Amino acid sequence: MSLAGNRATMQSGIGMIEVLVAIVIMVFAMFALISMQIVALRYQKTAHLRSMASQFSADLADRMRANIRGAHDGAYNLSLQRYPALGDPAPSCPGPGSCTSQELAAKDIHEWRTGLSNAMVGGWGEISGSVADGFTVKVYFLDMLAAADGATPVTRNCQPTAADPVLHRDVSCYAAVVSP
Repeated sequence: MSLAGNRATMQSGIGMIEVLVAIVIMVFAMFALISMQIVALRYQKTAHLRSMASQFSADLADRMRANIRGAHDGAYNLSLQRYPALGDPAPSCPGPGSCTSQELAAKDIHEWRTGLSNAMVGGWGEISGSVADGFTVKVYFLDMLAAADGATPVTRNCQPTAADPVLHRDVSCYAAVVSP
């Protein structure tokens, strides 16, 4: 209470303004925290996709090590053979010892590619190389952050033959060099 002249005046509403300012500050802080959480979830999704691509690359390397004759014969080099289509039936081997190394490699590649397409949206893979130089395994998948950051698969050292980088800017790539 203060005295202005002979009359006593009271200040009212100051406490309410302070509370409103505090609420506005808290709302902005909550929006910032929500935004950070959303960004963290987006990057977590990308990390999960890259982890899966790494696991599929390691799976193919293990398959090549199990069929070392096929790797030496070039059966895993997809530039030398037709890449199996998704609708094609898997090559069959009647018994474990009755397959040739070429048939086993074709079956491995078909199972690997089917697993990629089932596990990852837009999952696709390419294999090239030799035993002497190592095989380059490239796994492609759809990632919305790839479109957001503006990088194309070509700038990430991957050239997809399965997707046009101009039309499919959300294609991301994981490349690994493996030695059987």
